Amino acid sequence: MKSSLVKLFATILSFTFLALAARAAETASGDWKWSITTQNGDTFESTAKLKQDGDKVTGTINGRFGESEITEGTIKANEVTFKVKRERDGQAFVIKYAGKLTGDTIKGKTEFERDGNTTSRDWEAKRQSAKSAAAGSWKTALILPDGNKIEGTLNLKQEGDKLTGNVVLNQNETPIQEGVIAGDNINFKVLRQRDGRTVTSKYKLKLNGDALKGKVESDWSGDWQTLDWEATRAK
Repeated sequence: MKSSLVKLFATILSFTFLALAARAAETASGDWKWSITTQNGDTFESTAKLKQDGDKVTGTINGRFGESEITEGTIKANEVTFKVKRERDGQAFVIKYAGKLTGDTIKGKTEFERDGNTTSRDWEAKRQSAKSAAAGSWKTALILPDGNKIEGTLNLKQEGDKLTGNVVLNQNETPIQEGVIAGDNINFKVLRQRDGRTVTSKYKLKLNGDALKGKVESDWSGDWQTLDWEATRAK
């Protein structure tokens, strides 16, 4: 009986850890798009550029009332909230956004008060940048401890949150493995052969428009070493 309880407890902990790990990988950073239909039946599209830093969210929204910065942006337990100040017919009002982030979707409600009346609408935003943000050819540089750089090329193809492609160093082309993109976070690994053994390089990168920057952890010498790495999108 005691053994069964221990196994059950271990299983619960395992599932809890996996759930928390998956949640931690979620990020609000990226380009978002949604549409809202008014009471008159008119449909308007809006876009947002969001950036997440810890539990804080900043960015801008562009829609039928022009572009405005968001305020009081937060993300806690995948719940995204922020406010936007708008003006119509000379009257200012604030729109409150609140929704749950799941993958490339934020789903929730918008609410605003105008002329003494409070209006609430369903809100569902779709991430746009995740479709092809990382795809293309990148000029890369692995930064050595002495400041010198080993230059190369990274070629990426993207399908949803999956990445494939190859790394080219010294004219040697090696495919990437386990490539994924979650918001602006990119992870993949590369396996190479050296002196009869397999060398693993783990890439942990952050995407910012036409720039990639992060760390590469490798065991070239038999011991793990972490180096800075950066890339710019090839024109």
